[in-house]
Amino acid sequence: MELALASDFGIYELSPESMDCQMKKLADAGITHVHWAHDWDFEYLYSQWEMLQIKELLDKYGLKCKAVHATEGNTRCRVIDGQPRFLNRNRMRDCRKDFTSPYEYNRLSGVELVLNRVDLAHLLGASEIVLHMVLPYEDFENIPGFREKYWEQAYKSFDEMQSYCMAKGVRIAIENMICTPKEYQFDKFDRLFARYPKEYMGICFDSGHSALASVDDTYVFLEKYQDRLIAMHLDDNFSVDLSLSSDRDGAIQKSDKHALPFEGVCNWEKICELIAGSPYELPLTLEIVVPHATVEEEMAGLARAKAVGEKLTEMVLAHRGS
Repeated sequence: MELALASDFGIYELSPESMDCQMKKLADAGITHVHWAHDWDFEYLYSQWEMLQIKELLDKYGLKCKAVHATEGNTRCRVIDGQPRFLNRNRMRDCRKDFTSPYEYNRLSGVELVLNRVDLAHLLGASEIVLHMVLPYEDFENIPGFREKYWEQAYKSFDEMQSYCMAKGVRIAIENMICTPKEYQFDKFDRLFARYPKEYMGICFDSGHSALASVDDTYVFLEKYQDRLIAMHLDDNFSVDLSLSSDRDGAIQKSDKHALPFEGVCNWEKICELIAGSPYELPLTLEIVVPHATVEEEMAGLARAKAVGEKLTEMVLAHRGS
């Protein structure tokens, strides 16, 4: 049974040797597809030769590419006071490549960065890239006219990228995020989907993010935008432990465990039912962390992930009547 797994499932390095090791582990575990998630959090531009290197690496182990995780620019995950923190846009003042930047050359550099991942997806045979779009919602609230300027720049970038993406046959899947109130995210998706066609843009449903951003309805993003589902990150979380930090965003980030489905609070029967009624094309994609102290433990974790992925696939197919 086909199943995709994100390439950053464990602690990894960006050396060719490490990439080879990661892909071999996936293939040895019986995983058929990879969600290429390396370099999702940086401003790194792949050269054409590196793209060919990745393609040959996947071919070497018989892996297919389901999607590519693009980057919105800069390094979002930083260590602050000894803890990794995923910073929202309000505190990111040093973005040099940002497709929503008010500075034109930086905006164009951000467009170039996104299209670099479109080129990689096209070469690898994937039909989607996944893109974060973290909203500076506090700036929306505190700086007069900022929201309008932000969306003016975002629209300009997506308008410019549309013909390129459609010519390459690669769609943009905007991911639902943590640390952004769900009402702002609803506004984001409503704006984008009213402006751009399904052939160009859809949603990447991250079940773990949804469980933390909307604790009273853990699948709300999937239910609300079911007809736009083109990519997914399936993982589980428990709940937001606000005792971890006096900072709500910090608590949410520390609670984002990327656990294996069925280990947390997500309603997997309902999620599979919604996936079955969507236009999403199998295989499913897991984005999980595989805790381990040894290679043997890591391979056992990948085996469990494969079994869980197959169970979820069977549930989706049952709801589709297949």
